[in-house]
Amino acid sequence: MKSRSQVLQIAAEREFDLVIIGGGIVGAGVAQDAASRGLSVLLLEKDDFASGTSSRTTKLIHGGLRYLEQLQFRLTRELCQERGLLETLAPHMVRDFSFMLPITKGKKFFGLKADIGLTLYDLLSINARGVRTHQRLNRKETLGAAPSLNAALVSGGLRFHDCITDDSRVVMEVIKSACEFGALAVNYLEAVDFKTKDGRVEAIVCRDRFNGQELVVRSRSCINATGVWSDILLRQLEPTWGSKVQPAKGTHIMLPLSCFETSTALFLPTNDGRYVFVVPWQKALMVGTTDIGYEGPLDNPVATTEEVDYLLGILNSYRKNGTKSNPDAQITRSDVIATWAGLRPLVGGEHDGGSKKQGEDGSKDSEETATISREHLLFEGPYGVIGLIGGKLTNYRMLAIHVVDMALKQLVTKESKYHDFKHSKTDKIMLGGWSDKTDYLNSTAQISAQARKLSLDPATIDHLIATYGKDALKIIELVEQNPSLSERICPDFPPIMAEVPYCLNNEMAVSLEDILSRRIRLGFVHQGQCLESAPKVARLIQSLSYWDSQRAAIELSQFEKSLLAQLAPASPSIDRVNLTSSNCQA
Repeated sequence: MKSRSQVLQIAAEREFDLVIIGGGIVGAGVAQDAASRGLSVLLLEKDDFASGTSSRTTKLIHGGLRYLEQLQFRLTRELCQERGLLETLAPHMVRDFSFMLPITKGKKFFGLKADIGLTLYDLLSINARGVRTHQRLNRKETLGAAPSLNAALVSGGLRFHDCITDDSRVVMEVIKSACEFGALAVNYLEAVDFKTKDGRVEAIVCRDRFNGQELVVRSRSCINATGVWSDILLRQLEPTWGSKVQPAKGTHIMLPLSCFETSTALFLPTNDGRYVFVVPWQKALMVGTTDIGYEGPLDNPVATTEEVDYLLGILNSYRKNGTKSNPDAQITRSDVIATWAGLRPLVGGEHDGGSKKQGEDGSKDSEETATISREHLLFEGPYGVIGLIGGKLTNYRMLAIHVVDMALKQLVTKESKYHDFKHSKTDKIMLGGWSDKTDYLNSTAQISAQARKLSLDPATIDHLIATYGKDALKIIELVEQNPSLSERICPDFPPIMAEVPYCLNNEMAVSLEDILSRRIRLGFVHQGQCLESAPKVARLIQSLSYWDSQRAAIELSQFEKSLLAQLAPASPSIDRVNLTSSNCQA
């Protein structure tokens, strides 16, 4: 990636085939697809890349079992196929994981229904790479896989396979891939106005959120990939634009692994007809998600005490009673080490605004908007701005193809040369810097060998490969140059200090939160330990001459305010001195 200053200078001087507004997974996917076809691309994000929905998911690449209950067979099959493909394209960061659906006593019909559903799930995965069929488990096998389940409650289980990943890192790798094909990407550049001509957007007026300077970016086609902010953006063009987005809030909590012993992820049915995931992730236990309508501020949503209690209640309802020393113990808010909330852009609202109906190939069929599926909405908004609402981490690549195909239809009307950019290539482009599977295997072996010579522990080596792909070599080189950078950032988690200068130099990280919450996920995994470690990270950045003492103090203050706001629902009277403690016992 070019530096932020370089991108801003180039953006002011040239016209782009596509300007994409929104740096989440949809915008990243569109940038990669368009750039790999040969189009000139600029990606703008008003905050940091993946700072919205795309860093706050349940971290799954999956077919979506619950969509079968809604009879969305085509969507489920597409997701299953994409899951298999992403295992091939990103083998370091999209990894097979075992999931288990416990069957409770007295729920025999539910168990039968779930078994049939998983059989259909297997069938829809046929021809997908890496497909694994589900298994029936007896009571002993179920409890062996998840010893913390209440033995008096469980009669058996069903094991199936999906994939786990790191959502904001996927976004980062897709953006870096796009940049390898010539795209430019820049964060903290906000679209504040538009210039139009002949009924089309010809330029986007942007504001640099660091210095307040204005920048005008010329564009032949404009993409709105802002998710829950889509309607707000389009009302800058058309004040009467009707709402199409209905935000839904999803909250997750993190617990120490000792709170619930399990060797598999769990898929827990709830009494209100939903499911809650319990997933070992980043050396902690992720529990989520809620799914409720939301009408509050769109920036920086946080969990509520009620949402935290709901998730704890579900987990406790499946958990065996306490420990030997304290048989009545329950998991409580004091055990929560992190919370986060995200907003999912569901298709809703008035469905008007002069948009055009799109077929699945992006063709215009009538004067009304249509969905690619019940989960996504592709449309042409005012002044030709192309919008996509919805989308999932799993099928971002397919959604990007639809968007770019639609943009090309616009561009072809201007110049015939765009006929040459027809076909997507992203089904063959590996993420993580690998050229092919052989390169992946050889490079990971090289990374591991060099890291072991530096006495890096196995958990850190695995973390570096899973997080940075081939660029893990660059981080190891930093440790070779300065062995003190091998120190862990937080004592109980594998990230090391060498990742900080790497993210500053190579991934356009600007703030402490960019580094510790999105490039490195500690701000989502253990917010107490992350806060305790933030000052030494700020001192390192200051020593590298990125910040002066005043900037470092501001960053620390802002980061502490952000993380304490996220922790507050679990610990309303939070004690700064005891942030790293937890009551869970092994």
